[in-house]
Amino acid sequence: PMKANACSPHVGWRTEFRSMEVQMTDFENAAFTAFIVIVTRAILVFNITLLAPLSKVDENMKRAHELDAVRRQKFWFRKHILPDD
Repeated sequence: PMKANACSPHVGWRTEFRSMEVQMTDFENAAFTAFIVIVTRAILVFNITLLAPLSKVDENMKRAHELDAVRRQKFWFRKHILPDD
């Protein structure tokens, strides 16, 4: 695949992985970093599509703010993440 030039005015989409909101030990930090590297390589190698319409993201966020949402709400996720071959 073509690499985007950082100096170009049109560099495409960017994704950011953030660490957890707790203080981790050195071992946990290294494990998290290794996991993120593996996840990003899998996304690139298998050409996984994780895009979601903003309307669904907004809907998920609204549901997530409700009390006990993780057990009582249904959230929207993509069902087909692999490219059609």
